[in-house]
Amino acid sequence: MIKKGSLIEVENMDFYNDKKIVKVFLRGINLEDCEQGEQTEIITSTGHVVRGIVSERKCFYNNPRALGKNVKEILFIRHF
Repeated sequence: MIKKGSLIEVENMDFYNDKKIVKVFLRGINLEDCEQGEQTEIITSTGHVVRGIVSERKCFYNNPRALGKNVKEILFIRHF
């Protein structure tokens, strides 16, 4: 289970020119408890709230050593 407040990556699929499918991966702070592969909402470092499927590609929430110095600092940013 991924807890609220964890840094995660979500995946969105967008259609481009009605033919091409573009996958977009976004990272942000999780706004609700979820599992891998479920749909959830995140808030990005720019303050946008995005809904997407939790990516199984990169698991930031399971490995704190995978978080670099810059990523840890992003966690302390608060949006008003």
